[in-house]
Amino acid sequence: MTQDNGILRRVPGGYCAAASATLPPVETAEDRPHEVVIEAGHVGWVRIYFRRMRVRHHKHSHWFWHPYRAEPVEAPDGHGDPR
Repeated sequence: MTQDNGILRRVPGGYCAAASATLPPVETAEDRPHEVVIEAGHVGWVRIYFRRMRVRHHKHSHWFWHPYRAEPVEAPDGHGDPR
C-alpha cells in the first residue's frame, strides 16, 4: 500500500528544514499534526504537514519534526504579486 504524500517529493529539503524551524520546540509541542505554509522556490506556495517523532538508541532518545505531506496552496494576501 502506498502513502499519499502529495507533492512532498517535489519540495527541496532546505524548504522543509526552514519550515520546521518555525514550529514550536519539538520536545514540548503537542502530539498532533502541525502545518506550515511557505514559498518553496520553483514549487510555489505549499502547506507542509509535520508530525513529532522520536528515535531511541539504548537509553537515549531524540525528538524531531518529520514532514509527511505537502500540498500546493494559493499565495497568502500580499505575497506573490508580480507587480
